[in-house]
Amino acid sequence: MFRVLFLSIILLFLCIPVVFANPPTVNYIFPAGAQRGTSVDVRVGGLFLYDKPAFEVTGPGLTHSPHLAPAKRVWFEGPLLPLPESQQQEDYPADTRGNVAITKDAPLGSCRVRVFTSQGAASGARFVVGELPEVVEQETGGDPIPVPIQLPVTANGRVFPRDDIDLWEFDAPAGTTVTAFVHAQSLNSPLVSKLDILDAKGTVVAEQMLHPCIGTDGSVKFTPKVTGRYRVRVTDARALGGPAFVYRLTVTTENVPEFHYPLRAKPDGLKDALGTSDVLRTPIALNGQIEHAGSANEWKLDLKKAANYTFDLQARRYESPLCGRVTITDKTGQELKRAEGTETSDPAPFAFSPPVDGIYTVRVSERFRGRAGANFVYRLRVLDAPESIAPGFRLSTTTDVFTVPRAGTLKVKVTAERFGTFNGPIVVGAVDLPTGITASTIRIATNQQSADLVLTAGADARIATYPLRLIGVGADGLTIHHGSATFSDVADLRFQVALPTPFKIIDQYVMTSAPRGETYHRKYAIDRGGFDGPIQVQLADRQARHLQGVTGQVLTLKPGQTEFAYPAFLPPWMEMGRTCRVCVMATAKVRDPIDGREHAVSFSSVEQNQQMIVVVGPGRLDVSAEKTSILAEGEVKLAVKVSRSKNLNGPATVELVLPEHVKGVTATKLMVAADKRDGELVLKFAPDAGPFNAPIVVKATVQAETGPVTAETKVEAVR
Repeated sequence: MFRVLFLSIILLFLCIPVVFANPPTVNYIFPAGAQRGTSVDVRVGGLFLYDKPAFEVTGPGLTHSPHLAPAKRVWFEGPLLPLPESQQQEDYPADTRGNVAITKDAPLGSCRVRVFTSQGAASGARFVVGELPEVVEQETGGDPIPVPIQLPVTANGRVFPRDDIDLWEFDAPAGTTVTAFVHAQSLNSPLVSKLDILDAKGTVVAEQMLHPCIGTDGSVKFTPKVTGRYRVRVTDARALGGPAFVYRLTVTTENVPEFHYPLRAKPDGLKDALGTSDVLRTPIALNGQIEHAGSANEWKLDLKKAANYTFDLQARRYESPLCGRVTITDKTGQELKRAEGTETSDPAPFAFSPPVDGIYTVRVSERFRGRAGANFVYRLRVLDAPESIAPGFRLSTTTDVFTVPRAGTLKVKVTAERFGTFNGPIVVGAVDLPTGITASTIRIATNQQSADLVLTAGADARIATYPLRLIGVGADGLTIHHGSATFSDVADLRFQVALPTPFKIIDQYVMTSAPRGETYHRKYAIDRGGFDGPIQVQLADRQARHLQGVTGQVLTLKPGQTEFAYPAFLPPWMEMGRTCRVCVMATAKVRDPIDGREHAVSFSSVEQNQQMIVVVGPGRLDVSAEKTSILAEGEVKLAVKVSRSKNLNGPATVELVLPEHVKGVTATKLMVAADKRDGELVLKFAPDAGPFNAPIVVKATVQAETGPVTAETKVEAVR
């Protein structure tokens, strides 16, 4: 009787209209690696990382903070993003902080980063264990400031904000080759790196190589003609940037191979041939290079009638840029077989059965005639029988973490790759599931490559993280084959049972206009869905459009409160006529009716009915300075002029706003009376003031009945 009553209470709670949980994302970890034998403080950025998310960096020899702590969001606005680019969707990841420690004997390479909250799981970012000394960029806004480094070194940086340029400065002796290479896309960073090397005068002395060195995402090599100071410049090739645009730059005088010849492929026991002059017999591996545009390598093979040979070209899969083409001709020159690769993959292995005994010509070339180089290496495997591959299969998933809402379901796509002669059906199921979780058993038919397995979390499933083991069984006649599902060859799959959010912001379309330089208040109503505790409202991590500098505070709703007005500040430099679409996010701690634990949950939407839609109009206040640049020495008197609209009255406070990294500058606030327009701001510069790589801002404020009205102008300080 008690159990029936208990479940009835739970079902009553679950019958309250709920919104699906906001599962987290992991956009980046910064720095994205560290030298083994060291410990590093990291920032992990992502969406919906409120409270203290559980944190993992997988890999032997690594220890990490069990949870991430909230951190102040680092944000650089960068250059004004005008229409239409500013109308695109943009994320504003929250920053959290943690620590990763690496033992001296930890294996080199990248490791997965994963986070878990009460509303889901996320992975994607990579953390690299390196062997060289490391430095981390101390980020500032404004023009780039060169950072000195000592070679060899790995530098951790971010191209943030848009159009950002990073400069790493080092000394190099004449005649010594220096290689700089970057890892970014291999870290799942969106950065498309562009590297070049500058001399002391800022002249480009080396540009990024068309084809990067093996194992890198981008590289540049140069040999100085004179001893001196040089800089590696790092940018995004598309002039983009953001908090997730992390990279690892290694600069060294050690030899970094551009390619390997012969091609370094997986050992297969074949004899390797390097010259094309002799008639060769199979089985054999033909190793060559397409060094000149339009050229080809021709190999002579002694083949037997009706034999079943297998040809397998290896190039792309081992980082060679070759888009290979293989043709087989007889002694008369007649083409009997052709296979071609693509820009991203090698041609599929193919079979060839000669019509007669004889010497056949195998021709290997680049598919696109204008492409060639010493690094266009290949290895053509020729087997005298179909390759013997043990029959079986491999199962894989699209990610290593999954989110299943309580009292909900999730489809997990399972893909099967069959080997050898096996072509039978595969039955896949989940094993060792916790109480309250069930899974369907699926059948991947003979003619299918994948199927969806459905995970179901019951109404009483505990909010927690669990391992996910997917086991497959395939039948091929009387032979039974077994396999476990993996992601990127790693079997450690997890799923998070997520607590749905009971409350939501009610849909209501509102569009209006507002002047820039002031705070606009948008009225909202909230459907609490039975939840009666306090709710915090703030700008959402996921925005429908670029915010263009809009800021907002954290607003706390009292228990039971269902209506509120959210204040969003529209900066005075916003683009006029632009339709601003601001999204807010509501978060709260909800007590689980099953076990009494508290969990942080949130509601966020980019639907237009929940947006703050404002057409930006001209501001009611303006400020200008007599000079657009000043000499940053001693005491400087700067004449300023304040202009008010007819409906704005009151004294104006004029003050100096400095970038956080600029030190040694002070200015006493200036008060311009309500009936005055002109004033003089007195700035004082210390002898070591600076750095002045970004403008200083002169800000004027008038207190109106609706709140502060502001205006800004920029002044360059030069030394």
